[in-house]
Amino acid sequence: MAPVEHVVADAGAFLRDAPLQDIGKNIYTIREVVREIRDKATRRRLAVLPYQLRFKEPLPEYVRLVTEFSKKTGDYPSLSATDIQVLALTYQLEAEFVGVSHLKKEPEKAKVSSSIQHPETALHISGFHLPSKVNPFRSPGPPWALTTTWHRPWQQSTSTWTRSERIFSVFQTQLAYGMLSHLN
Repeated sequence: MAPVEHVVADAGAFLRDAPLQDIGKNIYTIREVVREIRDKATRRRLAVLPYQLRFKEPLPEYVRLVTEFSKKTGDYPSLSATDIQVLALTYQLEAEFVGVSHLKKEPEKAKVSSSIQHPETALHISGFHLPSKVNPFRSPGPPWALTTTWHRPWQQSTSTWTRSERIFSVFQTQLAYGMLSHLN
């Protein structure tokens, strides 16, 4: 793969020791990214990088633009100030060297599809807990005393869980149904 002209690096690239010189010709970051790095090994690697690391702070107009866009997408609460600065620098470099006519001005609305079905119909979603009927051979007890199954995407069948695993699986069921109820 031929290197791209400009790359903006977050702390993750340095923590993973990514070969940024093979990815891009000009490597940029902001000073706050380097301040985030606390482990000694990564700090030592930063001192002797095999490429020139260019520090550049984004202009306030791009920080504002990225902040407003992230609020519209709902990502804002999960982004740190450093994340927003890195995204703003990326947008700024794109604007300076390529232009922004190909970038979206507004986020697209999420497309949600749903079907009308009985709430107790098995969904068979990979990775979600699927409760089965009460096992008549077990003594009645608390709600988690039901025989439960877990659908594993890598297996064709389901398996019966032990009593100690049921408490956690009931929680997973409630979580799964709670997540799915937002889709309808």
